[in-house]
Amino acid sequence: MAEYQTYVTDLQKQFLAAMQKVGEVQAKLIEAVRDLPATVESGQLTQAELVEKSFDFATQLLDTQREMTLRLINAAGGTPTKTRAK
Repeated sequence: MAEYQTYVTDLQKQFLAAMQKVGEVQAKLIEAVRDLPATVESGQLTQAELVEKSFDFATQLLDTQREMTLRLINAAGGTPTKTRAK
């Protein structure tokens, strides 16, 4: 059981490090968006639309991670769970 706990702890540390990196990239994206013109020119997205797309992606990422984790729990013989409707 100690090996499992070490494994889970390592995965959690890796996940938190990855989320930190995502936060850094999002901050850079927001800085870049801040410098864009606020009006739509030649079909380009507005600042607000770019931010929405960024957060939509983050939501899709979390949904995918949730589904993957639930599949892994079920595959490992854990208690079957119901997934949320999207």
